[in-house]
Amino acid sequence: MRPIAYITLCFAPVIAISIYFYCAQRYDKSFLKLLTKSFVAGASGILVFLAAELISSWLGLDDPRSLKRTLFYSFITVGGSSELAKFIVLRYLIIPDKLIDRPIHGVTFSVMTALGFSTLFLLLYALDPFGTQHIFPSTLYTLIFVPGNILFAVIMGFFVGMAKFLKTRFVFSMTGLLGAAFFHGLFNFCLITHDFKLLSLFSFGSTVIVFILGLKAAYTQPERS
Repeated sequence: MRPIAYITLCFAPVIAISIYFYCAQRYDKSFLKLLTKSFVAGASGILVFLAAELISSWLGLDDPRSLKRTLFYSFITVGGSSELAKFIVLRYLIIPDKLIDRPIHGVTFSVMTALGFSTLFLLLYALDPFGTQHIFPSTLYTLIFVPGNILFAVIMGFFVGMAKFLKTRFVFSMTGLLGAAFFHGLFNFCLITHDFKLLSLFSFGSTVIVFILGLKAAYTQPERS
């Protein structure tokens, strides 16, 4: 990794601290404690990714030499396991809390969870214990990893947050998980295959979608089932 890539290790913590201090001006200590809890729990979610990476390594599926292996590694090993880890934290540890009383809170805590996960993920990527660092274009990957995971977090946070206030709770929760996993997988696929034109289209399209979802979450009033 180039020196600039190591600077990116501080991206997620700095953004998390910024969100924390912003919320400190608007919410009480209980809300801030839950923010801290979501960050720490999100970081612990790296264990799910490690398990997936270890299993893939044992099975020889961490070397994308063919299209099928590339798809599996992109969407399942990395994208699927990463988003599953965040989903477990968000859906079962954070969202049930009574402080989550608006859909936008689902987005806020989803982003904080993703930042916690991203902090340890990038550190692990730099250490490269599985020897898979060469799969991605390292400098570009580390530069856009945190912004990308924020986008995935908004998608998951919108649907999982909305699920708390709707009867179709399971459907919305699964939509959040699968949607985030799909976008994360496509993000990985573009980088592994060095298809930067597709990556540009993906970035633009996902940003528009996330902007719309963020606005809808912010202006939606909760209606409990």
